[in-house]
Amino acid sequence: MAFFPTERKTLVEGAALTNSAINRFQTQLQPDGTGWVKLILNFHATISYTDAEVTDRRGLFRYIKGITLRTGRGDTIVDNVCGQAFYIVNSLFTHVSPVHDVILKANGTYDGVIEIWLCMPFLNRMEDVILDTSRHSMLELAITTGTVLDFLDDDTGESVSVTLDIEVEKTLAVLAKDGKSGPVASPYYAQRGPFVHSAQGYFDVESSLDLGLFGFALKIAATGVTCPFDGAGADNLTFLTFEDSVRPWINRAMPWGLKQELHNSLHFEAQIIDPATPATIEQVVYPLLGVYSYWFVKNGSIQEHFPTGKKSQIRLTWGDGTGTDLGSLLYWGMRTLR
Repeated sequence: MAFFPTERKTLVEGAALTNSAINRFQTQLQPDGTGWVKLILNFHATISYTDAEVTDRRGLFRYIKGITLRTGRGDTIVDNVCGQAFYIVNSLFTHVSPVHDVILKANGTYDGVIEIWLCMPFLNRMEDVILDTSRHSMLELAITTGTVLDFLDDDTGESVSVTLDIEVEKTLAVLAKDGKSGPVASPYYAQRGPFVHSAQGYFDVESSLDLGLFGFALKIAATGVTCPFDGAGADNLTFLTFEDSVRPWINRAMPWGLKQELHNSLHFEAQIIDPATPATIEQVVYPLLGVYSYWFVKNGSIQEHFPTGKKSQIRLTWGDGTGTDLGSLLYWGMRTLR
């Protein structure tokens, strides 16, 4: 935080997650009146292996099918965003990939971390957008999980059990109420898709007076994907346009310029290089193959956000070289306080 000292506290330790279910945490997330900077989700997957093959070396993120964070006021902070989408968020926000063990063809416990940033670290005044728990009587975190098939290609004789630790990084004191150092908005994350390009080569974004966007990321993956941000990435984008009912904000942007913007935010992820395995699994050429990002906030000012209010239509249109690929959209921003 720019102006507030913070402390870190464990909220949940060793909670067992049920596979293929929505796992809810409410009583453990008691609002304490402080500003919450981020939730740190520490996953531990214990895999029992017989003869299956590894399908995804970052399967722990694939296993997290959706994360939702809501408040007692009915505000949605995280709108069903999957683990693989948060892999992108964490990479963009912190400039390195989240800590995770590479899934191997062996029994063992594999760990991975997802950070849900509840303030925006790229803003000059990070406290402008933060989860102010003094405004809420209740918080609920819901995590939708997958199965062993998110790690391995067979579930006969194989099993996975996952436990979760939850930590919070928060301000030491209550945020000021005088408007000088208190927040003006709450964070917001959402994902849409996947859509087959030949059926729908665009995404419509919500228009709301209280919603402003800071940036977005688009992933293009091969045919057969059933979950958002799933599948081996494919760099088949031909153009991207982002426009509202008045004017285009991104006018047929070229794919490699968007890829360069992504490169500027990341370090190369040497952890997943393994020449003995297929590139489609390892993504050895580039860890975020098929991902394209754009930031409305260029210089850290909250005023650079894209306002969605009073727009009859906000649409992201993407061109695909094959027409058969699937696109998933992730965007992050803020909702002004009500």
